[in-house]
Amino acid sequence: MPAIEESLHNSLRRWQREQREGEIAATGEFSFAPTFPAFNGHFPGQPILPAVVQLAAVRHLAELAMGEKLSPGGCRNVKFRSAVRPDDLIRAAIVLKPQGPGWQANFSLQRAGETVADGTIDLSSAHR
Repeated sequence: MPAIEESLHNSLRRWQREQREGEIAATGEFSFAPTFPAFNGHFPGQPILPAVVQLAAVRHLAELAMGEKLSPGGCRNVKFRSAVRPDDLIRAAIVLKPQGPGWQANFSLQRAGETVADGTIDLSSAHR
């Protein structure tokens, strides 16, 4: 998985973090090159970004916003509405709210104003 993590970081074009009252918001723009490792075999001739990698991109952005490694604990109401193809510019927006010992991340992934995925991921510190 380290190759995917490094590739995620290299696919992030820009990002920003905003501290709000009781929550942290972050936005980022990803573009996954045709050589991104997750496209291998998914699917030959018609590459699409696997859903698990889309969720990993959300976690990666949350890690940058929090300044620490995070582990996923579960997902709710996640919907994948449209395929992500090589070189698509994807805008990720997350809002992190404290939940118990971790964070609840409400997210949306959009391409040209169209939602391609959204939902909620529970995250906790990977150091616990």
